[in-house]
Amino acid sequence: MEKTEGLDRLFRPSSLAMVGASHDDQKGGGLLLKGLIKNRFQGKLYPINPGEAEIMGLKCYPSVSAVPGEIDGVVIAVPARRVPRLIAECGQKGVRFAVVHSVGFAEMGSVGKELENEMVRVARQYGIRIVGPNCMGIYCPAVGLNTVSPLTFLEDAVGTVAFVGQSGWSTGNIVRIGYERGLGFSKVVSIGNQADITIEDFIRYFADDNETQVIACYVEGIKRGREFFQLLKRTSLKKPVIVWKGGKTTAGVRAAASHTGSLAGNSAVFEAAVWQGGGVSAQNMEELVDLLVGFMCPVLPQGNRLGILVEAAGGAVASADILGQLGFELPALSAATQQALVAAFKDMLPASSSQQNPVDLVWVPFDIGARIFLQASRLMLRDIDALLILTYAPLDEYFVSGLASLRDEAGKPIIVISGWPTEQRPGMRQLVKHGIPAFSIPERGLKVLAAMVRYRRYLAARPSVEG
Repeated sequence: MEKTEGLDRLFRPSSLAMVGASHDDQKGGGLLLKGLIKNRFQGKLYPINPGEAEIMGLKCYPSVSAVPGEIDGVVIAVPARRVPRLIAECGQKGVRFAVVHSVGFAEMGSVGKELENEMVRVARQYGIRIVGPNCMGIYCPAVGLNTVSPLTFLEDAVGTVAFVGQSGWSTGNIVRIGYERGLGFSKVVSIGNQADITIEDFIRYFADDNETQVIACYVEGIKRGREFFQLLKRTSLKKPVIVWKGGKTTAGVRAAASHTGSLAGNSAVFEAAVWQGGGVSAQNMEELVDLLVGFMCPVLPQGNRLGILVEAAGGAVASADILGQLGFELPALSAATQQALVAAFKDMLPASSSQQNPVDLVWVPFDIGARIFLQASRLMLRDIDALLILTYAPLDEYFVSGLASLRDEAGKPIIVISGWPTEQRPGMRQLVKHGIPAFSIPERGLKVLAAMVRYRRYLAARPSVEG
């Protein structure tokens, strides 16, 4: 029996108790309860506080045992010394999961570690699974469960990205920044000290989760290293796994130890092992989000032949400057394709426009820009494995849906660099939601595309899922 059996109920509880609930949303229990209400949690919600009869419009109960009926999970935000006793009470009530936000455990040293061990011992006695402690908990937008970023309600945030983070800061910001870029989430979890359920357990669960297309994680320290990399190797044959490693320097290792009680290993060895196992390594939060944006594309490049279509020569130069170091080829377009481009845009574009690769349209009238780019893209995709477009054209529904249709028709990735990214952020977000990776500068998009090529080659060398 897999250790992760039944984690569906963790992310989709039908009932949830908030232990430490408060009227004061400046306190942890009040903040988390307010967030659950604001995010429209779909299950039954039970505030627990012996000194209150009602909190935030909800009937309040003096204890977990006083709640009528079953409770799937509890969210705990009380001082650490009280947690083991609360876990015992939850066990007697038949609670299945406890998300422990409380701090003061292994991250605080030997005394805290003893308290953490006692909490886990009690939990195992009753068969309760624990997330944390010292964590921000769970985000599942499909059911309005949000303790990761409790006061943030994100409209239309359901998607297929799963994230597990060993830091509440990284987890909350991945949710916010990813949402701004157009990403949607299936399930997100902040794991803190990993006293019970670990990052390996969550990756194994996400690997078989039909709601998840791409997995990402932020790692400071690994408790079960050999298992982690074996799991990465198996999972990467099913879906992409993007790994951001924290604690790369001596100072970072010390910070990781004081943050989650983790010991971070050799960074270079870790990163090499990630790539060897078919994972994709990210260097920082910005790169991790970029990679998620890229891997949301439903197709991977079959090779490294790149086409570049621009209406700004500087963008072509910026792209060409790093093509070689990223392993891309810039093949000449066939004579038939060049002739077709000339015929398609005769008397529509300046005479100085180029039909070579890169194809430089020089200047495209706004009113017909989307149509011209779609026509040119269709012709170029015959000769290449992936297409980079740099455009000032309005990123409206016609253009976005047209690019998505071309991608599906050709079975090849198309990435877009907006000529005016500050003004075009809403359109860039729509591109990402339609599986068209969008970036502010060519270098960021090409680095992501190179990672997609590398991952495709890894899959090609291992055609069957390993057991």
